[in-house]
Amino acid sequence: MWATLALLLCLAAPAATGWQQGALVVGAPARAFDLAALNPRVQDARDGEKRVALHDLVGMEPLRPARGVVVFFFDRGESSQGVRVLDAMSRRYRNQKVRFLGICLDNSDTTADWIRSLDLSFPILADPFRVVAGRYEVPSLPFLVLVDAEARVFSAGGPEVGDFAGALETEIANLLVHGPPARE
Repeated sequence: MWATLALLLCLAAPAATGWQQGALVVGAPARAFDLAALNPRVQDARDGEKRVALHDLVGMEPLRPARGVVVFFFDRGESSQGVRVLDAMSRRYRNQKVRFLGICLDNSDTTADWIRSLDLSFPILADPFRVVAGRYEVPSLPFLVLVDAEARVFSAGGPEVGDFAGALETEIANLLVHGPPARE
């Protein structure tokens, strides 16, 4: 009974927070990616490398186990405002093993300089040809995907205009309550 209730809560979470559901299926395996970091000095980049892979944080044998990962697809337009919101959340949830990854879809020579100037606490990854965005079937920006510790899609969608931070806080709370524990 509890498993059924937890599943129903997970499936209802995006609708309850006003997220616009994307084409991803909740509970399905998250699509793997390994991308170059535009700000490689942050903690989740691999030692000595300038890349971040989802499987380093969640899945069968992660190098740095997380309870979940918030993947934020954005560009330098209007959706870039969410980067600051996620930066504050990244700092707040680090001790709870929730990690944040931004995936920037811009294809500009100045994007890397702009990202480095923000001095963020989480990695921003480059997807200028929108390969990963295509795998995740991103319909519009901004778009968020929460991936649980087992590397499954916990929720996905684009928050409606309004309380971006509040909607994401609700999703993260659901993940922490109903999601699987981090692999140790």
